[in-house]
Amino acid sequence: MLRIITCLVLLFLSSTLHPSPLQERLKTAQSGDYLVLEGGKRFTVISVHSITCSSLVLEEISVPSSHLKAPPPSWPEWVEAGAPGHSSWSMIELDIPNGTILECYSFTRQAWIQIAPNESLLATLLRLPLSPLSYDKRRHIGPPPPHGELDTRKLWEPPIVFEGQKKMDVHCDAYETTWPQDNSVLAGTTLLLYFDRDLCFPFPSWIQIEATPLALSLRAIDAGKNLPSPHHFFPRRTPEFVGSAQKLGNSLRLVIKSPKYFKKFELFAVDITSCSKQIHPIPTVLEIHEDGTLSLDIANEILNQTLTPSHRYTWLIMPEGYSQSYSETSRPFLWE
Repeated sequence: MLRIITCLVLLFLSSTLHPSPLQERLKTAQSGDYLVLEGGKRFTVISVHSITCSSLVLEEISVPSSHLKAPPPSWPEWVEAGAPGHSSWSMIELDIPNGTILECYSFTRQAWIQIAPNESLLATLLRLPLSPLSYDKRRHIGPPPPHGELDTRKLWEPPIVFEGQKKMDVHCDAYETTWPQDNSVLAGTTLLLYFDRDLCFPFPSWIQIEATPLALSLRAIDAGKNLPSPHHFFPRRTPEFVGSAQKLGNSLRLVIKSPKYFKKFELFAVDITSCSKQIHPIPTVLEIHEDGTLSLDIANEILNQTLTPSHRYTWLIMPEGYSQSYSETSRPFLWE
């Protein structure tokens, strides 16, 4: 269920090569915006944890419907109480420009979750064409008029609940898309997404799956703002040094393995010769390799100017802007 819900949310981040109203709505997203979905005998709360111009962090909480006698009158209060009865609680970070999942962390398992490409097919999902649903395709209220007569029926509008209150006089913009043939339960089905025209909100107010034999139902039962979260930070992996330093003529190379969401790094040489450690920033040249590793090249001239002969050092790597995600070599080296 997590994979399906994540993919549905990713539909909103349609490729920047094909601007859409969904992309525009995403610009209105604020921390605490949330959507509650019911489907697969469970409730799932999706909320915006944080957002930047390049990434979006979603928080997801799932609870089996058997663990709740009825939906709580206030989902924010339920979350604030620790989401009693929940079966999973996770965070997912999305790269908006590229439409890929950068990281997924499960607070329930206290571990990072690896989502394989064949499980999500994110690149395909983000490029699905999202087309406005025409008037003729929209559902209407009442029986159709006799052949040849003008259809004056009102458009059907989905029941929309916002912060526990059913909205009246709803007017929605509707879009449709076709799920790719990926052997999943949604393969080849048509999805209808309804957005409240009068509400400045990033999530759809109604999701409908157009498929007769599909044994899956999914509907939005509530939405709102200011959902609290006890998790103030997204847990980050740390970069790791791979092997020992390599001498390359006029430079020294350090190889690291790092999550893709870290773009820039700061390297330091830590002088551990004396009790009071001295930390020296080291300028480097960064290069990305086909195997996914990164190399940091340091000119010998810089090392000779910075390091003291006969002193022992360790290397410390820190992603720029993420001071808590540093990594330090366990074995010191002697500079000669």
